[in-house]
Amino acid sequence: MSERLPVQILADGCHASRSPSRHLAVLRDLIDIRACLRASGSNVPDTVEAAIERMAAMLRALRHGDGGLALFNDSNEEDALLIDAVLAQSEAKIRPQNDPGASGFHRLSAARTLLIVDAGRPGALDGCAHAGTLSFEMSVGKERLIVNCGAASGRPDWNRAQRATAAHSTLIVDDVNSAEILEDGTLARGPEHVTAQRQEQDGDQLIDASHDGYAERLMLTHQRRLFLSADGADVRGEDMLTGSGGERFAIRFHLHPKVKASLSQNGAFVLLRLPGGQGWRLRSAGAAMELADSVYLGQRGEMKRNQQIVLSGTLSGSGTTVKWALRREEKRAPDKTPPEQD
Repeated sequence: MSERLPVQILADGCHASRSPSRHLAVLRDLIDIRACLRASGSNVPDTVEAAIERMAAMLRALRHGDGGLALFNDSNEEDALLIDAVLAQSEAKIRPQNDPGASGFHRLSAARTLLIVDAGRPGALDGCAHAGTLSFEMSVGKERLIVNCGAASGRPDWNRAQRATAAHSTLIVDDVNSAEILEDGTLARGPEHVTAQRQEQDGDQLIDASHDGYAERLMLTHQRRLFLSADGADVRGEDMLTGSGGERFAIRFHLHPKVKASLSQNGAFVLLRLPGGQGWRLRSAGAAMELADSVYLGQRGEMKRNQQIVLSGTLSGSGTTVKWALRREEKRAPDKTPPEQD
């Protein structure tokens, strides 16, 4: 076991598959192994204790405000109460890190707003890997706003579709996956170089990431900048394509099924309404905006209809930049002006 753990568990505690659901399952196995060793009076290897500690911290980092998991690499939300129980049984004290390290997952968190970003190479275990590099999810308090589409467990027909780049909240070029998924489920081509730099100043947070998953086929590099303001009310993004290949791009924001979306008559913005009533407004520059249908498989065994926002356009051949902003709608103060008297 001491020899296998460094292969299965990355330096920051994430399972090598980079799948939150697989990560949870392996952590449960390690906790059970430790319990068996204790019950038999055997010593628990330090490597096992250390792995449990680091994996528990990473599990916390991969949770949204509702207690469920982020939907990266063949994952479902999973049961929040089960996750609570696993974390309690882990006996771990390490808190989650916003910039974990080897896994490439990043957290931008301010006030009640949370972004979880996939800025890492697809996992070493191909069967779990999705073509979702630089995708992100966003939640506000206990409500999910922007999501990936999840995983279709036991549904081979849907599984391949859910692993595609288009099933993630990121950019895609010419409907080509950023990582090629073969018929047997393995990856043949994907990002070789994925970079991410993080900056924080006065509570504002910025992550600047890029990947070369389109370099071999389309001679393009995708760079994405994500910004979260200190008050959690302002999320900004900038997607840049550098290189001479490709014809069209699409930037997708898949919405949780409970989010209501409406496109303005002139197509200038989309108004999003969370179940609790809070509103957010998405605007963009450099792309056409539309609403489209999507499919959500965040909960194991359930398929739900949802919507997605799509920003699309034509590549210029010399580099393309699309800027977008997602801002919280401020509540209007009630009008306390007394009515006019006759």
